[in-house]
Amino acid sequence: MFLDVILPGVLLLGILVFLHEAGHFLVAKLLRVPVYRFSLGFGPALVKFTKGETTYQVSALPLGGYVSMAEERVNEKGETELVDRFGEEPWWKRVVIALAGPA
Repeated sequence: MFLDVILPGVLLLGILVFLHEAGHFLVAKLLRVPVYRFSLGFGPALVKFTKGETTYQVSALPLGGYVSMAEERVNEKGETELVDRFGEEPWWKRVVIALAGPA
């Protein structure tokens, strides 16, 4: 049963998540919005690499994915903090990027 039903379901879900997140990612890049992380899955990264400003990763929990437009910085205290670059963009760019995933 596992190989007949569950495995194809997980693969199909992975493909759908990839296409959805790729929509957000591609439109953000086209609009010159910085993308710092593209992840398939949540949790700790199993495999990752960085090209340009973006880290691409496959994570442990294959239940979704995300595109992060938040930059990780180290503040004066040496703590890591996130700076939301998406929120700094004009409203129309945020709307177009948000709609690109489902589209």
